[in-house]
Amino acid sequence: MMFSFLVAMLGFSIAIRYFNDLVQQNFFSKREMTKIGTAHLAIILTLLLLLPRSHRGTWIATCAPLILTAGAAFAVVRWRSTSFRAHVRDALSIIALKMKSGRSFRQALAETCNESDARFRSKFSEISNAVVFSQQQKTDRATPFIAEVIEEFVRIDQNPHASTKRLAVFRNKLRIEDDFRRRSGQVLSRIRAQSLVMSVLYALVFVFMIWKFGWDTNAPVLLTSALLFFVGVAWITLGGRRLKWKV
Repeated sequence: MMFSFLVAMLGFSIAIRYFNDLVQQNFFSKREMTKIGTAHLAIILTLLLLLPRSHRGTWIATCAPLILTAGAAFAVVRWRSTSFRAHVRDALSIIALKMKSGRSFRQALAETCNESDARFRSKFSEISNAVVFSQQQKTDRATPFIAEVIEEFVRIDQNPHASTKRLAVFRNKLRIEDDFRRRSGQVLSRIRAQSLVMSVLYALVFVFMIWKFGWDTNAPVLLTSALLFFVGVAWITLGGRRLKWKV
C-alpha cells in the first residue's frame, strides 16, 4: 500500500510541476490548476481502489491519468494559443482606432488590455507590463509568439511617429501567417492521412508475406524491409517537424 501511495504521489507531483510551467506562461489560471490537480488526484485514488493491488495496477493508475492529463493539456494549450493569436489581431485594430482618437500607444494598450476577454487578460497584462518595463523585465519564459508581440510593441512604443502604420503592418503579417498555416495544415493533414493509409497497407502486406511464405526463410528480407520502412517514416516525420516555412 505504501508503494502504491508513493508512486501515486510521484505521478501527481510530475503533473503539478508540468502545470506550474503552464501557469507561469499564463495558459492556465491558478484556480483552473487547482481544479485540474484535484480531479487528477481523485482519478488516481479511484483507480488505485478499483484496480487489483499489484505493481502493474499501481503503474496503470499512476501513468494513465498522467498521460491523459498531459494530452488534454496539450490540446487546450494549442487551442488557446490559436485563439490568442486571433484575439491579438483584433486587439491591434482596436489599439489603432484608439490611437487615431488621440490616445497614446501605452494608453490604448492599457485600455485594450482591461477591455479584453478574461481568458486572455493575463497574457495581455504580461505583454503590457513587458512593454512598459521593457528595460527591467526579461521575456525568457515567454512563448515565441508573445516574445514577438512584445518586441514589436516595444518598437512601436519607441517610434510613436509611425505607430499606426507599424500596427497595420504587424496585423497584416499575422493575418497572412495564419492563412498560410491554415492552408499548409490542410495539406499536411492530407499527407498524414495518405501516410496512415500506406502504413496500414504495408502492415497488411507484411502480415500476408509472413503467413504465405513463412518467417524463418524470409526473415532477413522482411527485417530489412521493415527497417527501411521505419527509417523512411522517421525521416519524413522529423524532416517535417524541422521544416520551417518563411512567409
